[in-house]
Amino acid sequence: MSRLMRVGLVGFGAVARVHCAAYKSLSAVEVVGVTDKDPKQIDEAKNKFGLPVFPTLEEMLRVASLDIACVLTPAATHEKVVGICAAARVNVLCEKPLAVSVEACERMIAACRVAGVRLCYGASYRYLPALVVAREMIRNGELGRVLIIREYAVGGCGVDRRATLSDAHYPKGGPGGSGMGLVDHGIHLIDAFGWLLDSPVIGAQGRGNITGQPQGPEFAHLEYANGAVGQLLYEDGTYPTDLPQEGTFGWAGGWSVGENTVDIRPGAWQSHPGCIHVHGTHGSLRIFHYANIMLLRDKHGICQVRLPDQAFPSNFGLQLMAFANAIQSGGDTPVPGEVGLDACRTLLQIYASRNPPKIEQKDGASRYIRDLIK
Repeated sequence: MSRLMRVGLVGFGAVARVHCAAYKSLSAVEVVGVTDKDPKQIDEAKNKFGLPVFPTLEEMLRVASLDIACVLTPAATHEKVVGICAAARVNVLCEKPLAVSVEACERMIAACRVAGVRLCYGASYRYLPALVVAREMIRNGELGRVLIIREYAVGGCGVDRRATLSDAHYPKGGPGGSGMGLVDHGIHLIDAFGWLLDSPVIGAQGRGNITGQPQGPEFAHLEYANGAVGQLLYEDGTYPTDLPQEGTFGWAGGWSVGENTVDIRPGAWQSHPGCIHVHGTHGSLRIFHYANIMLLRDKHGICQVRLPDQAFPSNFGLQLMAFANAIQSGGDTPVPGEVGLDACRTLLQIYASRNPPKIEQKDGASRYIRDLIK
């Protein structure tokens, strides 16, 4: 890379802190600005992390000479923030979900296209070493034909300690739920499953939580063009059934069901590590994607697959570097905004598959969801 790429962070919540932890090791990137509407977040960025801060997004865009703006605010704000960055002729890396409706995603993509800037979707799971290696193994035929791919995140500390996100994140009456639920977390898997399989979704059904309504279990059933089936199951208002010995030491930390904080300490014991299962005709994988551990089971038995030592949160740094390299080289945007649009469309298809009368009887949320999916 010929010069340092100047990066600004829009929003400084928990996700932004993880981004910062990853960016520290990048010699070709410099964080030159942070802005957040919460004065406490601004103070922490300045005093604890030693970062330059700006009272408004507009001032940061005017003064900091950014190459990339990382949009790390709640999803409900993404369209507005991306539009402001695009108007200032600044390239954008936008966290997931890209937006809360298909039309909003399309407007964001169009705004960046008209402004002549790039929009990169924050599909950070694509940069987790375990998933990168798993994809290579699937593409090389080592698992045979993939039949099922699944992730379950069921546990928590009881119904009174749900990590339900407010309408500041997801508008009332529309798709919402917990930080480890279908919208805020499952959107990762909706993208990653199709990427792992290299096959598009041809059918999506399920049930997801609505902001402002009683919360409950969420699930998705996904069908792919290659014949594989994907399954997601989420609930953080109960308790885990994992036994103490069923956890693992992880090479990295990550998010855990039922918790609002992230642990990035390497080497710690993880009682309920995030896990993706891939079942093929010749073998199966158990992927601890945050812990950076992967197990293969086939006709020869079970073994651990060696993975690169670039575990969470390094995936956020790898993602940013791929985007920065593309900007400087003139290459294709690694994960363009259209990928986020596809993930949003599939998510809303899952919501639209619910029995409409059950929602209509409450507050008309099914009409709201039909509008979002247009």
